[in-house]
Parts: sequence; structure tokens; C-alpha cells
Amino acid sequence: MFFLDRSYTYIYENGEPRTKFQQILKSKKHYDVAFFGSSRTENHINCKLITELTGKSCVNFGISGSSIGDMLILMKLAENRKLTFNQVFMQIDYNYNNYGITDYLTAILIPFIANPVVKKQLHKYNSDNINRSIPFYRYMEFDKVIGLRELFATFLKVKSNIDIESGFSPKQGVGMDVAGSFPVAIKNNSEELEQMKELYKNTYTTLEFFTAPYCKAIKNREFVEKVQLKLPGLHNYIDIFDDIDEYFFDCGHLNRVGAEVFTKILAEDLLL
Repeated sequence: MFFLDRSYTYIYENGEPRTKFQQILKSKKHYDVAFFGSSRTENHINCKLITELTGKSCVNFGISGSSIGDMLILMKLAENRKLTFNQVFMQIDYNYNNYGITDYLTAILIPFIANPVVKKQLHKYNSDNINRSIPFYRYMEFDKVIGLRELFATFLKVKSNIDIESGFSPKQGVGMDVAGSFPVAIKNNSEELEQMKELYKNTYTTLEFFTAPYCKAIKNREFVEKVQLKLPGLHNYIDIFDDIDEYFFDCGHLNRVGAEVFTKILAEDLLL
């Protein structure tokens, strides 16, 4: 078990990046602009287009299904790795009420538990992880994410479906399917957002928050107005495509065409 644990860990630590977390670990440079968030960042922000329009280097660290806590860890890891940004944009909408990190990010972090930032954050959110110090137990526990299949893909340098360098992963097709709704009530504050603000306080990095478009059919859309009261200065783009259905893949995600139009609008408003 010890040999397997060391072998898995070595391959993940030294293989080509297949996740955005690994990209941060490998990157040793500066970006002018960085975007963080869930799929509503990953699918919506075309960093190559931003560079073409503004001349600024850009990276999209959005991860589908991620939480604010996930993004806070990525930001802290970037700071630890001395990966710097001039501007950081964090996507905020329905996720304002959420707390904690996702099982997916927990799994992605497991091979790197020796990293002090990773170790501290895993302990904070998963204080019951003592068994993860048992050789190979951690890989058995998260086999679906970091098991044999992913191990071989990393070892053989199989490229990810996502362009890891730019981080943009567009949706294809047109639709208006509605899944879920915004919360009715908003919590008093977000501890993790406050930590983000503190992270970039007294630095040359500016932290800004934005909301990407949703279709009109989503319920409780006025929730974002409540978020704006909590986060003055929030760049709210929720309704800019209310009358352009062909820009949507589903109610909560733009397709490639919509994403590129949105990227241009955001670049003109915030980066030029």
C-alpha cells in the first residue's frame, strides 16, 4: 500500500497538469487578469479573446460545480506559489449562500496533501480526514476522481478536454432548460468572500465580483439584487441577454456565441 501511495503521488505531482488546480501548482508567471468561479465562469469567459481585445494576459480558473470555498483555496494556493494578478474577478450569484468545499476539489487536492496550503484547508473543511494519512486509503476513497484511469491519463500526458492554459470551455447548442432556482433568502454574510477580500487587501491586486447572464425563466432572480446590497460594486450582467434566447445553452449557461459576446461586453466595460 505504501508503494502504491508513493507511486500515485509521484505521478500526480510530476505529471502534466490536467486540472486547473495542477495548473496553478505548475505555473510560475504573472497574469494581468484572472477569473474565478463555477461553470458560469469556465463556460463564459474566453481569455484568448480578452487578450486579443485588450492585450492583457488572462487565465480562467473557473471549475464546473465549484463553490466559493473551492475558489478561495485556489486563490490561496496561487498566493503561496507567488502567482500574481493585477485584476481578479470572482463570479457570484446563487452561490453566495454556499459554504465549504466540494467533494470534487477535495479529491483533486488529496495527492497534494503535503502542500502546507492544501493540508491546512483540508483540515479546516474536513477535520475528520485522519484516515487520509493511511497509505493509499485516500486514493481508494476518491477512486472515481483520482483512481487508475486518471492516473494513467496523467502518466501518459493525455490532454484534458479543457484548455488548461486559457481555462475556457464553451458550451455548444441552443436551449432554455431551467434547472433549480435562486434562493429566496440571503444569509447575513459570506465568511469566504470576506477572506478573499482580506487576501488581496493592501496588495496591488484588485478584486471585483460579477454575475453572468441568466435567462428570464429562472425563479427568484431578484436574489442577485440582495447580493448587490451585500457586495456594493458587483457587476451585474444577469439580464443583458433577456431577449436573446439564441445565446443560451440552457437557462444558466451561455453557448459559445453568447459567451464570446459576453466576454466582449465584459472586456469593454471592465478591462479597457
